[in-house]
Amino acid sequence: MGERTSGAFETASAGGGGSAYELAPVGLCTLDRHRRVLVCNRCFRELITAPTDLAGRTLAEWLPAADTLLDRLPVEPGGTIEADLTIEQGNRRLLRLSATRLDDGLSLALADVTAATEALDALRQAAERSSFALESAGQWVWDYDIVENRVWRSQQWKRALGYAPEELADQDEPWRIVHPSDRKIVQAAMAPILAGTRRDFEATYRLRHKDGGWRFILSRGKVIAHTPDGRPARMLATSVDITPQKEVERELEATIRQRRQLEHDLITANRRLRLLAEIDSLTELPNRRKFDKCLEREFRRTRRERPSLVLSMLDVDYFKSFNDLYGHQAGDDCLRAVAEALQQVGRPTRDIVTRYGGEEFAAILVDIDLDEAIAVARRMAEAVERLAIPHSGSPFGRVTICIGLTLFRFGQQRRLRTPDQLVQAADRALYAAKDAGRDRIAVATRLEEGRVETRIVGRDTEAAPAG
Repeated sequence: MGERTSGAFETASAGGGGSAYELAPVGLCTLDRHRRVLVCNRCFRELITAPTDLAGRTLAEWLPAADTLLDRLPVEPGGTIEADLTIEQGNRRLLRLSATRLDDGLSLALADVTAATEALDALRQAAERSSFALESAGQWVWDYDIVENRVWRSQQWKRALGYAPEELADQDEPWRIVHPSDRKIVQAAMAPILAGTRRDFEATYRLRHKDGGWRFILSRGKVIAHTPDGRPARMLATSVDITPQKEVERELEATIRQRRQLEHDLITANRRLRLLAEIDSLTELPNRRKFDKCLEREFRRTRRERPSLVLSMLDVDYFKSFNDLYGHQAGDDCLRAVAEALQQVGRPTRDIVTRYGGEEFAAILVDIDLDEAIAVARRMAEAVERLAIPHSGSPFGRVTICIGLTLFRFGQQRRLRTPDQLVQAADRALYAAKDAGRDRIAVATRLEEGRVETRIVGRDTEAAPAG
């Protein structure tokens, strides 16, 4: 009943979002808690020059520097870390690795930022150069008369925006060519200069290109003259087109958003698969796997804080002959009806009714004494009897159940040390009910290591609590 974690991720990838995951423009990879590859897309494999099938392999074989980064990843689910890794295979490349901690593994995103980093480095170098005549680099010089609020621009600004020198009239008003929404950015950058608290100017804004689009411009300048009373009078600056860098940034942001969505989809799918792995598909009751977890949890709680619990094992009488007589479809319908009847009798917020396997069910009754548990068992037997499902292969002429009960309460640790021993005691009681003719309730009344005594409880008689 329990799928492997890797299966959950593979299923999620093969589902509706599988094609988007495989064809995503950024490398995506999921590791298990031991850092073995569960699934990765084509882009990820190409970036690290790895073979087609990486499943089960460790990432360190192709990306050794990743281990050092992952060692620094926060241990809490949702923790993230990001770093640039240099790859020397063939042409030197710079890869940006982002890692996110999942509930039971890691999610990685890998992007080649070589071009973007080189463009940014080139931009920084250009801003540091003392020469303002960089026509081939798409830059221009401008001289801003702050007192007269007029600007002179070199002819390169027209060429950078796609115009010939004669196509666009010179404009001496400094900010008229700036996108209306970006003028407040320029004003904010100029404010400390006009106030005399700063000499350097830097702002990124948009200018309209001849093709109708808007280009991102980075301008940097410095106040080079002041009025006699000390106010800024003149600023010399350069501008450069950084639209390619902005486009790279937008693409990276889009791929990061896509990665996060894919991570969310994977986490959701994995949780859904784990939930389905604990539900019996026929009866929609918790299955054996869920039963084991719940019993272990309640067993520990009873030893620490709760006074007692009762475990009931229930079996449909003569179910094999029912299947033989009426067919497996009728048998499935019978089990579904019995499951619903049992669940309706159990206390919704306290009792856990499960399908243990085949025609056998199990109920964990918490915070209850034996008398109350026997009363619950009787109501369960009566609820099944009220279904009035015909069964000509049973001496009772209808579908019935037999039930075995065992009580576990604080102070019995010497007798019952594990949940498995509790199951064995309830199972002994169940077989005692079967041996007594079925349609019976039996209680394990004496629990010693290696020994269980049972007692049949009649439908109309009360039983003292087992010691």
